[in-house]
Amino acid sequence: MTSQTIVADGAAKAIDLLCESNHVTRAELSRVLHITRSAMSQKMTGKSVFTLSQIRKVADYFDVSVDSLLGREPLEV
Repeated sequence: MTSQTIVADGAAKAIDLLCESNHVTRAELSRVLHITRSAMSQKMTGKSVFTLSQIRKVADYFDVSVDSLLGREPLEV
């Protein structure tokens, strides 16, 4: 397992938690990120990774820090 995979897994878990607590579906978030639902599914299951730009968009959308999505600081939901 690479460090990129570990970060991606942590980000996916944080994004899932944010979606659940804010009643946002993955389909809705995929529209925000301008990606297909299939691409979102791949990112959430670790088959693909989020780009830095996408991580920033998610952070802005949920009003959290990029560091909290990456597990560098606590995620407040």
